[in-house]
Order: sequence, then C-alpha cells, then structure tokens
Amino acid sequence: MKKIGISLLFYFTSIVAYGQQEVKGTLIFGDNTPISFAEILILDGENLIQDSSSNEEGYFSTTLNDGKYTIRIEQYGILLHTQEVSVNGGNLGIILVPISDNITLTETVVTGQKKLIEKKVDRLIFNPDQAEGAKGGNALDALKLAPRIKIDENTDAVSIVGKGAVSILINDRLMQMEPAQLSNYLKTIRTEDIDKIEIITSPPAKFDASGNSGVINIVLKNSKQDSFNGSLSTALSHANYTGVNYNGNVNYRKGKWTLSARGFTGDNESGQGNTNTVLYTANRWESERYNHSKNKYLGAGLGIDYNISETLITGFNLDYSIGEGQNLSQATDYIYDLPSNDLNRYLTTDHSGTQWDWRYVGFNYHVIKKFNTEGKKLTFDFDYSNNNSDADNLATSNEFYPNHLPIENKFQSNLTENNYQSDRFNFSLDMEHPINSWKMNYGTRIRIGKDETKNKRFTKTDADFIEEDEYKYHFKYDENIYAFFYDVEKQISEKWSAKAGLRYEHAKIKAFSDKENISYTKTNNDLFPTAYIMYQATENHSFSVNYSRRINRPTMWHLNPLLIKLNDYYYQTGNPDVLPSYSNNFEFEHAYKDMFVSSIYMSLTNDIVGQISEHNPSNQVMIAKPFNFAKSTSIGFSETVNIKPIKWWKINLTADIYYIKTVGKIPSMKYTLDGINGDFSFTNNFELNKAKTLFANYNYSYSSKGTDSDLDTYNDYLQHNAGIRAMLFNKKLQLSFNVNNIFENHRPTYTSRTNDVYSSWTNESVRTFRFSIAYNFGKQFNIEKSKSNQEQSAAGGN
Repeated sequence: MKKIGISLLFYFTSIVAYGQQEVKGTLIFGDNTPISFAEILILDGENLIQDSSSNEEGYFSTTLNDGKYTIRIEQYGILLHTQEVSVNGGNLGIILVPISDNITLTETVVTGQKKLIEKKVDRLIFNPDQAEGAKGGNALDALKLAPRIKIDENTDAVSIVGKGAVSILINDRLMQMEPAQLSNYLKTIRTEDIDKIEIITSPPAKFDASGNSGVINIVLKNSKQDSFNGSLSTALSHANYTGVNYNGNVNYRKGKWTLSARGFTGDNESGQGNTNTVLYTANRWESERYNHSKNKYLGAGLGIDYNISETLITGFNLDYSIGEGQNLSQATDYIYDLPSNDLNRYLTTDHSGTQWDWRYVGFNYHVIKKFNTEGKKLTFDFDYSNNNSDADNLATSNEFYPNHLPIENKFQSNLTENNYQSDRFNFSLDMEHPINSWKMNYGTRIRIGKDETKNKRFTKTDADFIEEDEYKYHFKYDENIYAFFYDVEKQISEKWSAKAGLRYEHAKIKAFSDKENISYTKTNNDLFPTAYIMYQATENHSFSVNYSRRINRPTMWHLNPLLIKLNDYYYQTGNPDVLPSYSNNFEFEHAYKDMFVSSIYMSLTNDIVGQISEHNPSNQVMIAKPFNFAKSTSIGFSETVNIKPIKWWKINLTADIYYIKTVGKIPSMKYTLDGINGDFSFTNNFELNKAKTLFANYNYSYSSKGTDSDLDTYNDYLQHNAGIRAMLFNKKLQLSFNVNNIFENHRPTYTSRTNDVYSSWTNESVRTFRFSIAYNFGKQFNIEKSKSNQEQSAAGGN
C-alpha cells in the first residue's frame, strides 16, 4: 500500500508539473508607477484558481496552464482593474492599469473581500473563502481553521474551546449524529460550497435549550444558476489497526428543480489498551484491558427541492443507513494482598462474541414561504426519524490461582440481549419578521419521542445458557416537548446593538416497565432566557456580553434499568430516577479584526448527570450507574489568535485557562474538588509553493494537570501532529497525509474516588496515520435549505 501511494503521488505531481508553467508579469499604473503589494486573483470562468501578490516593484509570478483567464487586480480593499489575459509561453509582460479604472468595492462584488472573522451580536462568523488552508477541502477542513473550534485529531469530534462537544447544524438543520458518522457527512460538503460558519457559544431562544456546549451552524451558499457538481473522497487510517472510509455526493440544479444525493461507507477496526488500578483496604486491583472493536456501515441520502414560484419552495430529504459491529475486547485483573503485595488470584474477561447491528431512517419535508417584505420568511418543517438496534453483549470470565490453575465454580458466561427502537416526530414553524430596524424571529417546535427496549439476560456456568427471568422485561420511555420561542434584535445606534429572547418548553415524560415497579409521569415547565449586548467601539474593536440558561436531559441509556453483568465484580445499569441538569452561562467577549478573540466566561451547573463507577469496599464489587452526582462552578479565559508573520506562514494559537469547582451530592462521592486547568494549542500552516497548491501543517497541544466536572483529577499531557497536503488539477484533486500523536506522548491518567476507594486509569498512547484523497468536480452549486430541527442519528450501534 505504501509503495502504491508514493507512486500515485509522484504520478500526479509529474502530470501537473508537465502541464503547468511559471507565469510572470508586472503591474504598472498609467503614470508608469509600479503597483506595489497588490492582490492578483486569476479566474477560469467563475472559478478562482490562483491568487498571488506583487512585490514593491509591481512584479508577480504564479503557475498556470496555457489558456485564457480573467485577472482581477486589487489593492488595499479596492478593485483596480479587471481584464482577460492569454497565457502562452509563461510571460504576461507589463499589465497597464489606468488610474481612471479605480472602482471601490462598495460598487462591485469581488470574491474574497469579506473578513476572515466577523463579530455579530450573538455569534462569531468565520468566512472560509478567506482561509487559504481550507480551499479545495471539505467542511471538516474549514472547521479546523475556525476560531474557538477544536477538532480531535484521532476521532474528528468537533468541540468549542471551553465548551466541549457541540451541536452541528447545516443551514439551521440539526445533524444529531454519532461523531464518526457526522465526520463522514461533513467530508461530503465542499469548502467552496460554504458561505459562512457561525460559532454560537450561547445559542439564542430559537435553538433547542438542550445541551450546554454551544452550536456551530454551517451556512451553505445559495446559487441560482443552473449547475452540476459533486465530490468523491476516501481516507485510509492506521493506528493499531487499519480503517477505510468512502464518501461521495452529487448536486444538480436545473430550472425550478434541485437534486442532491450522497453516499458513504466504511470498514473500521480500532484497538487501544489501558491500565486501571483500584485501591481497597485489603487488596489492590491491577487491570490490563484491551478495547478492540470492528465496525462497518453503509448509508445514502437524497434531497429534492422544487421552486413553485419565486417566493415558495418545497422539498424533502431522505436518509438511510445501516451498520454492524463486534467487540473483541479482553481484560485481566490481578488482585494483590496488602500490605504484602503478594498476588492472591487473577481474573480474565473476554468480550468476544459481543455484536450489534443498527438501522437509521430519517425523513424531512419542508416548505419555505418568502414575503414581499425584505427578509420576511416563514418555514415549516416535519421530521421523522427511526433508530433500531440489536445488541448481544457477551462477557466470559474465569478466576485463577497465582499458579494459573482455575478456581472451582468461577467460570461463567453472561449474555445480555437488548433490542432498542426509537421514533421521533418533529413539527416546527419558524417566522423571520423584520420591522424597520427591528428583527424578530418567533415560532414553535413540537417534538414527540417514543423509545422502547426489550431486554433479556442469560447465564452459563458449564452447559447451555439459561435465561434469568428476573431480568426479562420491556421498558418504554416517551418524551414529548412543546416549545415556543421569541427573539428580537435591534441596532440601537451605529455602535450599539442588542438581542434578547425567551424560550418556553413544556416537557412531559412517561416511563413504564413490566418489571422493577417502574411507572411514572413527570412534567416540567421551563423558561430559558437569552440576552446579548454588543458595542462596536471602532471598525476593528468589538465588545459583547451574553447570558443563556440551558438544560441537559438524560437519555434513554441513562434511564434503562437493564443490569449487564460482566463478571462477579463488574456490573453496568441505568437509573430511571436521573433528572435533567440546568446551567446558567455568562460570557464577555472582545474581538480585534480577525486576529484576536478573547473571552471571559462563567458557568453554573447543578444536578450534573454522569456514569459513576461505585466501588463497594466490603465485597469489592463495582457498579457503573448514572446519577445526578454533583454541581459545578467554572470560570475561565479563552484566547484565539490568528496571525501571519510572513506571507507563507500562518499561525493559530488557542489558550483556555479555567478554574472549576465541583461539589459531590451523592453519598459515595460526598466531597469537593477544585483546581485550575489549562488547554493550549499552537498550529502552524505553511504554504510551500507560490502556486499555493502545496501545504504543510504542524500542531502542538498541551493540557496541564487539573480537575474536571466528573470529580476526576488528571496529569498533564501533550501531543504533536503534522501533515502535508497537495492540490492538483486546478485545485480539484486534494491529497493529504497526516500523522497524529507523533511521539506517542498523549497519555493522560485520570484518578477518581467513590466510597473512599481510589481508582486510576491510563489509556495507551497510539500514533495514527491518515492518507486521504478528495476530488471536486463541476461548478459551484447550492440551494436554500430548510430550517429543520431534524434529529438525525445515523449510527445507533453500541
């Protein structure tokens, strides 16, 4: 595989080197003075294919194939001149720019003149058109360059610095997927199709109140021209095992019809070891575990929109995906007597035979009505989604003396069967209603959720599996939420603007089980206010303050009372008594140009929901169970810096320093933990050639020792990542190679305490290699999408 990849790289490079040539020219004003430090944009039709800049004498160079192009010359934010040029031989000579041709940018639209970062009253706007490192890539590439956004180099999970995992929306449409599936979906969106990325750390009232981590809204361009385009990509990754993913999409628009289709598939295998120590009074448990799993998935999507008239659009989106996986994990627990440290016995657990399969169906129907009033628009959405999964969790265990002889009557095999089904029905009306200088947004959301799971458990000690009737049960959970929201925004003066909103949610929950005597109905009526004020001190400086109240609701998996037995010492179960968690969030933010974004934030959270591993000192049994176990207060400062020391070198720095205090609320964790933490990242992007088709990057990240809201402490750790990217065939083909955790020093150790029993665990540090190929074809294409809040979940396996 390595030889083939290198051969392909040299082959493609040789083709481009043969076809392209260095093209030189000199820019001169009509009075014979050179045009210094001008930006030269070279277009093939409507596509920007190259850009360059002149030096102090007006000289510039780039690389192009022979042919005809349009050249745009800009200087200090002003379009100076546009003309057609023919390349044949590599020298354009002197390009004369009449002074009378000067046109300000307010009189013409020129691609690439927006700021990299814009500050709005309730969000940051990132314009990927201005990020050279994102061109030719996909939505995930663009997110990696956006301010305050962090991408996990191993899993591609998206988060906001200081906030954690986020909700991802495409044109206000919620994409509630598993991280791996969401990553594959984002890779089907071309950077050239993205108009802007909105980073919303405190979501306004129109967004669901669930989640405390903010929202990222990817807004696609709206092209009205007949067009056809798409992309194909594949990625090969290797850590301890190799995985491969394939993605593709195609978009077509003709007349009143718009069609989009996509497909993706993958076959991944992952493995990572970890060690765990549990310290009891009389014993010390040393565990060695190797988490090993295989996953396959296949999915497709189709979207059709029809313009009934210039002011009325209707259409639908349909998604379908399936997958399967298996768990091959193994563990060995060594039990030592204290204080002698002599080995007493050891325990083995094998999960081979654990397997699952899942299916997802998602459907959205929408109608968009535009009114004659500028900006007034009504959107209706109906969404339906179904998740279905079957899982067989098998754990086979045995105990041995130190001389490796088995202990009598300790062999057992525990099989838990779980069939899960989830149905979601969503209805929403969203009105955007400007009146003079007031911008109002109001509407309603209705979400009807029905979850149910059927559970069985079997045990085998010597012969066949025997079903345990006490664990056979049917658990149903319905959650209906009725919401109304109102947002209003006002430009108070040239420098002051404000926005305020209120969201009301009526949540009704019903749960029933034919075992455990579970049958209850709970009703919550909550108000979620939001407020924002921004002061635009100068063109380059802005200040803003915001507040929001949020909720985290427990999931079906938190509430399901199914008891999974791994062996005589390890159990997992749910907790139907878990309640929602509420948080109040405050933030002060300052932005300077597109270079610095500084934030001071505070969050107060009660009834934190977490999976707690409770250790019983008397019988040394551990049960993992969800609880509302703590409340926390966090105060922090985050800084994002984007600078360009020299023309070919861009630097992105992020720092997040925060104090967190967590107070335990349950008897087994009745203690307080606090401390100062720090997360730092230093990213370098290098342009390796004048044509801007070869790039390299290097990232260094460091996390100081500290504490978290799970009442854990952890040591400091760091990571080095590097990569190279080549763009070929007029930037339509992209090859990239990345190495993450180069020196394998990303090795955090976490320590926790329950019932005064201390435990710690450390994950194996794994180096990851990734090689990917992406090809974009066709012209720019996009449509206006609906403002759906569809709950898409393209992966339901465990």
